[in-house]
Amino acid sequence: MNDTPSLLPRLHLFEFTDQTWLPDALRDLTTDYLHTISTRLGIFDAAAEILARGLSAAQGPDLVDLASGGRGPLPRLRQLLAEKHGINARVVLTDKFPNAQAAERAQAEGVQYLERSVDALRVPADLRGMRTLFNALHHFRPDEARAVLEDAQARGTPFAAFETVRRTPPAILSMLLVPLLVLLFTPMVKPLTPLRLLLTYVVPVAPLIIFWDGLVSALRTHQPDELRRMTEALAREGYTWEVGEAKAPGKAAITYVLGRPTR
Repeated sequence: MNDTPSLLPRLHLFEFTDQTWLPDALRDLTTDYLHTISTRLGIFDAAAEILARGLSAAQGPDLVDLASGGRGPLPRLRQLLAEKHGINARVVLTDKFPNAQAAERAQAEGVQYLERSVDALRVPADLRGMRTLFNALHHFRPDEARAVLEDAQARGTPFAAFETVRRTPPAILSMLLVPLLVLLFTPMVKPLTPLRLLLTYVVPVAPLIIFWDGLVSALRTHQPDELRRMTEALAREGYTWEVGEAKAPGKAAITYVLGRPTR
């Protein structure tokens, strides 16, 4: 894995979907689109093997996803875990700003989506299982990200976070294509509501929000060398951390951080 430090400093600019004032309708336009992209393109397929390794150190096949948004990639990954690893995972999706419509659709996909707010910095004790984050660790400043990892370690539960975005000049430039991609892929988002069509093709609010949040995500991303230093500082007996890259055939590599109890 390439641990060369980024030439770009980490900038914790604001993302629309982090803001409490953002109307749920606009937030859901974004998170539902991201769910569709991650599912249709299988961009997180390589995470299945990492999840299987994490679950092997867990007390059961339970996955608690944090910052799930519009459901994210776990419904698809649940199928891959069953097909390729023989694991019948029980998935619970959570978010600080729950997507009510996504919660309804999750049932049809065999997963549960909690309709109560769950903050990844304060995971309730009743949510037991391996914790996951998909394209969400960058939402936290370094000290907050460390706290997210440290809490999982302190409770002796496996943890995995995955990022597709990178803090590199090419990744930043690639974000210029995002508005066009939103226009191309929006017809795949179900249900395709009149509001989505209006705010995508008539008044391009959705493409601009998704573009801005994608750009800021790249600028916020914790680089592999930064994650490695973070996990090395947490090291203690009985729990192990690893940072690496995973790649499925025909897909771009994703960065991951995996924590597992070893006792």
